[in-house]
Amino acid sequence: MYRLLAVITSLILIAGCTANLGYKFADTLVEWKIKDYVDLTGEQEELLAEKVDEMHLWHAQTQLPLYRDELKNLRDKVDKQRLSEEDISDFEDKLWTFWDNVLVRTEAEAGLLATLSLKQRQQLIRRLEEAQEERYQRFQDDQEENPILRRLDRISEVEEDLEDIIGSLTKEQDKLLRSWVADSPELRGEWLSYRSNWLGEFEKALLKQAVDENRLSSLVLDPQQLRSEELQQKADENSQFRKEFLWDMYQSLTGEQRKKVIGKADEYIDLLDSLIDDFND
Repeated sequence: MYRLLAVITSLILIAGCTANLGYKFADTLVEWKIKDYVDLTGEQEELLAEKVDEMHLWHAQTQLPLYRDELKNLRDKVDKQRLSEEDISDFEDKLWTFWDNVLVRTEAEAGLLATLSLKQRQQLIRRLEEAQEERYQRFQDDQEENPILRRLDRISEVEEDLEDIIGSLTKEQDKLLRSWVADSPELRGEWLSYRSNWLGEFEKALLKQAVDENRLSSLVLDPQQLRSEELQQKADENSQFRKEFLWDMYQSLTGEQRKKVIGKADEYIDLLDSLIDDFND
């Protein structure tokens, strides 16, 4: 279920931040992706389409305005050079709140899983386990790579994302980036174990003769209950390092970079305004 939720929320959120056309067709993409995990009957496909359409409309009409307002607030503080380190932390907290909103809305439709036959539920679990095994294999392959090369790959990925927002990095910013990547704890192994634990609990609840909907709801709304103490500690450390890095990068912005950041924010705000208007016609 968490994998399905991740598919839904990721596609909708990412599409909403990248392309007007992509967001408008996000519901169709979600339906296609879910069908990769379980073969549905015609009646189930119709019900799924109806529920995904409802969630898509809910998201566009209630959540996009929240994203727009938060982004505008952040943009104005950068423009007026009034952004504080606390603002960065508050913004990240708001993003997690938006994520929780989507989980709560999706959990309301968790009863759809109870409409699956035992054979369909078994198929869903099997395909989720196959996807998890593929992640483990990619992780193992990456672990065999030289750690220095892995770090350089990570630096290149983040640098590309940053340059899309602020332009070419200065020497100081490049140093900040390399230091952040080097200092951030590696989470992937613990994260995969956490996902496996979650999937094991999901399987127990889903394959009961009468689907344990209460347990499914608990797993959807509070997946972190299965995080190990080590993973939670590393996640907290990562969050703190990330906030400090973003604050240092903000303070290091040149005048031209600041203008580029504001321009990029304006692009996203205009896109969100367009989407909000489209879904409220």
